[in-house]
Amino acid sequence: METDIFKQMIAVIRAEEQRRESLLPDQDPNFAYDKWLFTDAPFINELCLMLLVTLRHQVERELVRLAARAADDGKEILGQQYQEKVKQLQIGKRWDWLEINNRLKPESCEGYAPMEALRLLANSYKHDPSMEPNDDLLKLLKLETGVNYAPLPESNSLREGLAEFIGLGKDTGYCDIAARLVDIASDFLANVQSRTRVSRVHWGPVSLHPKDFAR
Repeated sequence: METDIFKQMIAVIRAEEQRRESLLPDQDPNFAYDKWLFTDAPFINELCLMLLVTLRHQVERELVRLAARAADDGKEILGQQYQEKVKQLQIGKRWDWLEINNRLKPESCEGYAPMEALRLLANSYKHDPSMEPNDDLLKLLKLETGVNYAPLPESNSLREGLAEFIGLGKDTGYCDIAARLVDIASDFLANVQSRTRVSRVHWGPVSLHPKDFAR
């Protein structure tokens, strides 16, 4: 997986975080504390969470591509065959994760647990109207269930639990958490591919006729 774009995005978020922090010493201490706690930090955290949702979808795309190439025992396939195999992994508008997981066995690969945490984190962010962590995520991170949590961008408990789960200190901020998850995702996908006999795709000649260009 190409990680450069994600790391560049994290660098932009980190620069904005530092810019906002640099303004605090010139402000009234009480105002500055409240502004950072209730405005600036949640804003930076949410930018990182949006990036992590994007990362999760990229991991999914990579797994689908690998699964499509894992059905021919490593024999070379044509580009059209590959595209057909991708479509065969769909059930309606959803991916057939049972079949994808059966082909790739991702649960046996290093980094699977953090990727599962990433999946549940992304689902909590996308699907919960209050952006609160779901119970499956809390259980995986070994956090208490049945209690109220602040929204994901504001929850220190969730951030601390996630940081410790991926091997960082509990005081780690979301920029560093995001950077670590990008690296874990890249290593995880490389490990999945190394354990799977995937076919090389032969695309053949590329047409330069205007009607064949994507719109």
